[in-house]
Amino acid sequence: MKAVLQYRASPGFRRQVDAAVPEWLDVVVVDEADKEQFVTEMIDADVLLHVLEQVTADVIVNAPRLRLIQKIGIGVNTIDLDTAKAQDVAVCNMPGTNSQAVAEMTLTLMLGALRRVSYFDPRMRAGEGWTADIEAFDGLGEIAGRTVGLVGYRDVARILA
Repeated sequence: MKAVLQYRASPGFRRQVDAAVPEWLDVVVVDEADKEQFVTEMIDADVLLHVLEQVTADVIVNAPRLRLIQKIGIGVNTIDLDTAKAQDVAVCNMPGTNSQAVAEMTLTLMLGALRRVSYFDPRMRAGEGWTADIEAFDGLGEIAGRTVGLVGYRDVARILA
């Protein structure tokens, strides 16, 4: 069985994939930028391990052996679901697989917004230091003691809380 992983994989990630793959599965890693190799590899692929690139009707229709599109992540909005269904190709996702990373990035962005990082960073790099408009300091704050609203309470919100 052949699976195509369309991803710009680092050498370390490729070693992890190779170590985890059973002998009966041949995983071919194709860089997202190499469209020609992707088309070629999909001709005899049974599985597409999908990360970010659009999975269009053309991709699905031109992969006659394709039976599964496995999203490495949650959102399937980059997959042509109607064509997949019409071609009898199953589509699966992996809820929770990146919840920790999303929660950490959420916290990073919250702190960045409170500390006005996007405002002060270019000024610091330009050598202006903290000599910015004095009113800019009024928007600074600490997260301690604040009430933060979380919309929903699934994996990311639970980790963040």
